[in-house]
Amino acid sequence: MGKRHSAVPHRLGRRTNFIPSLDGRPAKWAEVMDVAGNVAERAKVASAATATLLTIDTTGSPSVATADVNSLMSMVPDQLFPVRRPASHKGMTNYISRVVVPTEVHECRAVWCESFNELTHLRDLLITRQPTQVATQPMRLEWVMTTGVRGHVPDLLLRDADSRPLLVDVTTRSKLDDPRLQGVLQLTAATADALGWEYQVRTELPAQRVRNLNFFHAGRNDTVQDRIGASRVLRQAPGSIDVQRASDLLGGGPQGFVRLWDLIAHGHVQINLDSVIERDSAVAFQATGGGASWLHAM
Repeated sequence: MGKRHSAVPHRLGRRTNFIPSLDGRPAKWAEVMDVAGNVAERAKVASAATATLLTIDTTGSPSVATADVNSLMSMVPDQLFPVRRPASHKGMTNYISRVVVPTEVHECRAVWCESFNELTHLRDLLITRQPTQVATQPMRLEWVMTTGVRGHVPDLLLRDADSRPLLVDVTTRSKLDDPRLQGVLQLTAATADALGWEYQVRTELPAQRVRNLNFFHAGRNDTVQDRIGASRVLRQAPGSIDVQRASDLLGGGPQGFVRLWDLIAHGHVQINLDSVIERDSAVAFQATGGGASWLHAM
C-alpha cells in the first residue's frame, strides 16, 4: 500500500484525480489495437496487468495502492474509493450525481456517477442484480506493451453475497465505433476474465426503461414493510398476478401500490421494465422482458 496521495486539481481548479498520473509514454494505438485483436497476446497482456487504486487504510482514510492480478482477486468494492471524481463546470454536457448504494460494512454509502447514462445503468443494476457492495471509478487498469503503457478506469464494480464481482463500463453506441475504445474494452474484458470477474459493456438504455427505473428508484424507501413476508404473500397466491391484483393482495388502495413498487425496487418481485406499466402488467418472480439490447460483448 502506498502513501496517501493528494488530489490533483484539473484545469478549472476543481479536484478530480486522486491517484498519480500514469507513468511512462503512452503505448501507440496501433499496438493497442493489434494486441486487443490477437486472442493470445490479449490474454498475455491482461494477465500481467496492474491497477492503481485508492483503498481504505487502517484509519479509514484513502491511500494510493498498486495491485497485480493476483492481488486484485481479493479486492472488494467496499475497500475502494473512486480514483477520480467528476466536477461540475460551466458548459459541461454530462449530468453528474451521487447515488446511495448498499455496503456490507455499513448500512449504505454514496458513490459518484459521471453521467446520466451511468446513473441509469447503476439504478438498473441496483434493481436487477441487488448488489451488496458498489464502487464507482474503482481503479485504473494498466497494461504494459512494447511501445508504452495504456490505462483505463472502468465505471462500476459490484458484488453481491453469492456471485463473483461484476465490472461494468458504460458508454454510447456511437463511441463503440471507435477502434481505439474497442481495443481498450477488449483488454478490460480479458483482464476481468483473468480475475474471474464478470464484465459488461453497456450502452444507452431504452427511454421507457429509464422512466421506469427513475420512478422505482425515487420511491424505493417510501414505505417500511416486511419485504420477505410481502413477497411470500404474492408467491403463494394461486394463478397469475398483475399489478392490480398484487396491490390488492398487499393491502389495496394507494398503500398497496406503494408496497408493490417497493418490492420491485428492491428486487423481490419483477416487472417488465421496458414497457409502460399498467394495472394489468404482469408481476413475476424472475427476470422478465425482452433482450438486453444495451449489453455488448467484447
